[in-house]
Amino acid sequence: MRYHNAMNIFIVGGGEIGTSLAVQLAKDGYKLTLIDREGSIVDNMGNTADVICYQGNGASYATLKELNASNADMFIAVTNSDELNILSCMTAHMMGAKHTIARVRDVDYASQNRFYKDKLGLSMTINPELATALEVYRLLRFPLATRVEVFAGGRAELVEMSVKEGSPLSEKTLIEINQSMGINLLICAVVRDGEAFVPKGDTRLHSGDILYLTGAAEEFRKSFKKLKLPVKPLQNVMISGGGRISSYLANVLIKQGATVTIVEKSKALAEELSGNIPKAAVMCDDTLAYFDSMSGSDIANTDAFIALTENDEYNLVAAMYAESQGVSKVVSRISAKSRLKVLQPGSRICTVCREDVAADRILGYSRSLLNAEDNDAVESLYRLMDGKIEFIEFKIDENDRNLNIPLKDLRLKSGILLGCIMRGSKTIIPRGDDVLMPGDMALVATIGRQIVRLEDIFQT
Repeated sequence: MRYHNAMNIFIVGGGEIGTSLAVQLAKDGYKLTLIDREGSIVDNMGNTADVICYQGNGASYATLKELNASNADMFIAVTNSDELNILSCMTAHMMGAKHTIARVRDVDYASQNRFYKDKLGLSMTINPELATALEVYRLLRFPLATRVEVFAGGRAELVEMSVKEGSPLSEKTLIEINQSMGINLLICAVVRDGEAFVPKGDTRLHSGDILYLTGAAEEFRKSFKKLKLPVKPLQNVMISGGGRISSYLANVLIKQGATVTIVEKSKALAEELSGNIPKAAVMCDDTLAYFDSMSGSDIANTDAFIALTENDEYNLVAAMYAESQGVSKVVSRISAKSRLKVLQPGSRICTVCREDVAADRILGYSRSLLNAEDNDAVESLYRLMDGKIEFIEFKIDENDRNLNIPLKDLRLKSGILLGCIMRGSKTIIPRGDDVLMPGDMALVATIGRQIVRLEDIFQT
């Protein structure tokens, strides 16, 4: 096995995304070099994590040559300039860097992803605003979900949700839930009082538990109905703020048949949005003032409220007001995780952070690529609860061990659970008689472990 600290990663740009990436990858033991023009950013990062810091231009051939960027296993450019990010990655790729990732926000650039990958060697581009809009959209599909991830091209999903007071899941064991309700989902992990663990059949769920469920995308709605959990389809959505995230989100929601109202205080931006998204109702107003002008029936018919302005405090106040008015799904954009402490225990408000979403996407993709240096079976990887839980998607081939053996005859290591098996168009919730076959995709949940090979999940 190749040790992670042998991997060489470059990050250009020490903003919130770059800093988050550097801190997380440093924890994994990778060799990191961060480049930024600002001396204060370089100095701060040098005191924050085990990172080689350099003040300079990350797109300069001379700078990259001096720092031996040609030896980079991964080169990530996440400055605020699309052009600088693309040029940095192109230069590093031509010098010999194995994988390159660029933050690209401009819609025109983002639409040319195929060209950048085929001709310029980019492994991945990330549009933080689009990624955040899609994250919000996934949250809106299930009123109780606080996070939703997709695997196997969208065939399987991972849903994070909390057990609320009075929930039909509260004080029931997993066996009782499966036997009495017949759901086709698997509870892979439970977080209780900040501690994560793999549940067993006799594990009894309590109010306040955070659950991670896996299953086929189409099964979640069916199972939630059986569990008597809310699955009301979105019909009327209200968005506060008219930035790029709002535009992307509105377009996605409209395509799904929802009625969208955008409230934007700036007259110029409101007029621009009205022209760009003609099917949305755009109101030039302050969101809280607009709430006051709404009738009780209008508020009652609002299925979701999303606060996406650039002001964290305003977003949270507007979100709390929407929650107090009984809006069933409320999402607030924040720019720092520390703001979570503002929310009261038991609040239904979900929060999203553009920088965290982008960093998580890049982190998952880059770690899967780096792990694939040893084993090309890793398809995707997601780290949750600040790294306490990882979900890894493996592709199984004829060389894998333990093929065609009933799972009941195999023993998994502690802190590991096989979440689901994707076989063709079929998603299987693993039972004792199921087997792993070549061509399958397997989703594995690990707690307190880092797994890079499928065979590592089994006891020898």
